[in-house]
Amino acid sequence: MNAFFKHLFIQFKLDIREHGTLMTYYLVPLVFYLVMGAVFSSINPLAKQTLSATMVIFAVTMGAVLGIPSPIVKMRESGVLRAYRVCGIPGWAVLFIQAVSAFLHLLIVSIIIFFTTHLFFGSNYPQSLIGYSLTLFILLFSSIALGLFIGVTARSQSIAMMLSQAIFLPTMMLSGIMFPASMLPKALRVAGHLLPATYIMQSFSGLAFMLHTDIDATLSLLIAAGIGVLAAILTVSRFRAMGKSV
Repeated sequence: MNAFFKHLFIQFKLDIREHGTLMTYYLVPLVFYLVMGAVFSSINPLAKQTLSATMVIFAVTMGAVLGIPSPIVKMRESGVLRAYRVCGIPGWAVLFIQAVSAFLHLLIVSIIIFFTTHLFFGSNYPQSLIGYSLTLFILLFSSIALGLFIGVTARSQSIAMMLSQAIFLPTMMLSGIMFPASMLPKALRVAGHLLPATYIMQSFSGLAFMLHTDIDATLSLLIAAGIGVLAAILTVSRFRAMGKSV
């Protein structure tokens, strides 16, 4: 257990020192939050109702989907995973450390956003902190699971980036965090239902802010959790399949 926490501490420090990771987890999401928070709150006062939720979804999705895959692919390409195995450290442990480290980074960013949206933009606090916290946990879990799945699936860093963008960009446009999903054509609304962020937004709205939702908030949370579990299972399966090659 001591070795686990020591490795986690080292990984956490390495993430902070890595410029690309620092930008993906902290700088870009927080700058986007400050700029878009000001824009949304001034153009559409109704956006203040769920501003903390929409900005948290953006930050977590960006950090997990864009920030996690490339380091995993890089470790595989550079032989780091093989070196860990030679030293008796199982590959799954390295993957787990990556996930926990990402969870902590993204949780910190989420807490910063939560406590500053009201201060900076006059946004509403959630009516249920339990509902907000539970939805945030599922958001972190499902997003990190997707990031890990991309990392173990992509054969190169360039492919990892393409796959990450294929999830991140539709999440921004189709999940209802930039504008109501009801404004989209039916085909795009259906496509948005493939994304966990769509259900997370419904869960935040219904369970945390007690607003009307198009999909039952509890059902949405269960679907988002199911997507995360499926991604985690596929990640483990894929990682075991490629175990002999790393």
